[in-house]
Amino acid sequence: MSASAHINIPLSFNQIIDLIKQLPKTQQKKLISLIQEQDEFVLSDKQVQLLDKRSKTSLEKYLSAGESLKLLKKKHGL
Repeated sequence: MSASAHINIPLSFNQIIDLIKQLPKTQQKKLISLIQEQDEFVLSDKQVQLLDKRSKTSLEKYLSAGESLKLLKKKHGL
């Protein structure tokens, strides 16, 4: 029988980037690929309205996950 444990450790964004940089390039590419696959999510109209109301700006001004990932890769050398 296999046992598992879950530990939640709060990390800042920069700490996560530093951890990713420590991975071998093949694992970095695999992680990036997995993130890119998650780019295809859909918000309901109600969720879009709520986010628009909270941000007081149009969601059209935000980048997709794929575009954000490209910028992160360029900025952090991933």
